[in-house]
Amino acid sequence: MKSVSLLATAISATLLMSGCNVFKKNGTTVDSENANVKTTTVTGQPKPASAETLIEPLLGSWSVTTINGEEVKVNGDNHPEVTFKAIPEAKTAILVIGFNGCNYLNGSWIVKGTKLNPNGEFITSLKACPDAPYEFAFNQAINQVASYSVIDNNSISLNSESGTALMTLRKRNLSFLNGAWQVTTIKGTPVPASTAIKVVIDIDECKIHGNAGCNILNGTVVINLDKGDGIEFKDLATTRMTCPDIATEQSFLVALEEVATCTEGASADQAIMKDSDGMPMLTLIRISPDRLNEE
Repeated sequence: MKSVSLLATAISATLLMSGCNVFKKNGTTVDSENANVKTTTVTGQPKPASAETLIEPLLGSWSVTTINGEEVKVNGDNHPEVTFKAIPEAKTAILVIGFNGCNYLNGSWIVKGTKLNPNGEFITSLKACPDAPYEFAFNQAINQVASYSVIDNNSISLNSESGTALMTLRKRNLSFLNGAWQVTTIKGTPVPASTAIKVVIDIDECKIHGNAGCNILNGTVVINLDKGDGIEFKDLATTRMTCPDIATEQSFLVALEEVATCTEGASADQAIMKDSDGMPMLTLIRISPDRLNEE
């Protein structure tokens, strides 16, 4: 029988969370100054061949969309989120990393079919926050979870012993945006062949940079957790050169500031960025980083 120390695993997993979300927030990582230092162990018998499929639907980072039936509308650094990670040494256990809008909770559940059995108490940080409206409800709900159910490909429900939905979660699906892209249309108008708009988007580091068609562009990526595909581009800054087709660059920058969501196109190598009304702002195709400096 194997024993696995989860405290170090939990802290490491917290530090590895995606940068454009609530986990990348100063002063909230679990450490010896703001959390009870405690070790929990997971024990498990050899798993059946299909054990990995029991936890597969849970794995990944999820934004909390409802708690006890109430829609979660707060966005930004205090939006509740849950991340589930597999534990290789205990195949039927899953690491749970929760963020209630203020503090982190780290623990584990034993997965049996769709049943989720607590494996000890959650370790929590002890930060005080002036604006975390869902903190108490989140803590109460996550400690009552007894099972999960799949709503669709991007959503699950965490349920009580009686089957009542305590929290619904939506998976963030923007990791496909990581990499280099060329803009092909701006508000439905093809980008002229003479103007190459190429950008690199880094979801983990919350950054966008590249060539806006004439000038060098740098900016910040903001993931909007109120929407499964919500994304915004802020603090856009460019150099100040002038070019024959500067109007196309200006149109691109205006459209980029209006982007509210992004989805894959026909494949993961295509992206469609839309405004808050669902109107296409930009379409992009993936390119090799080697092409970024091509004219």
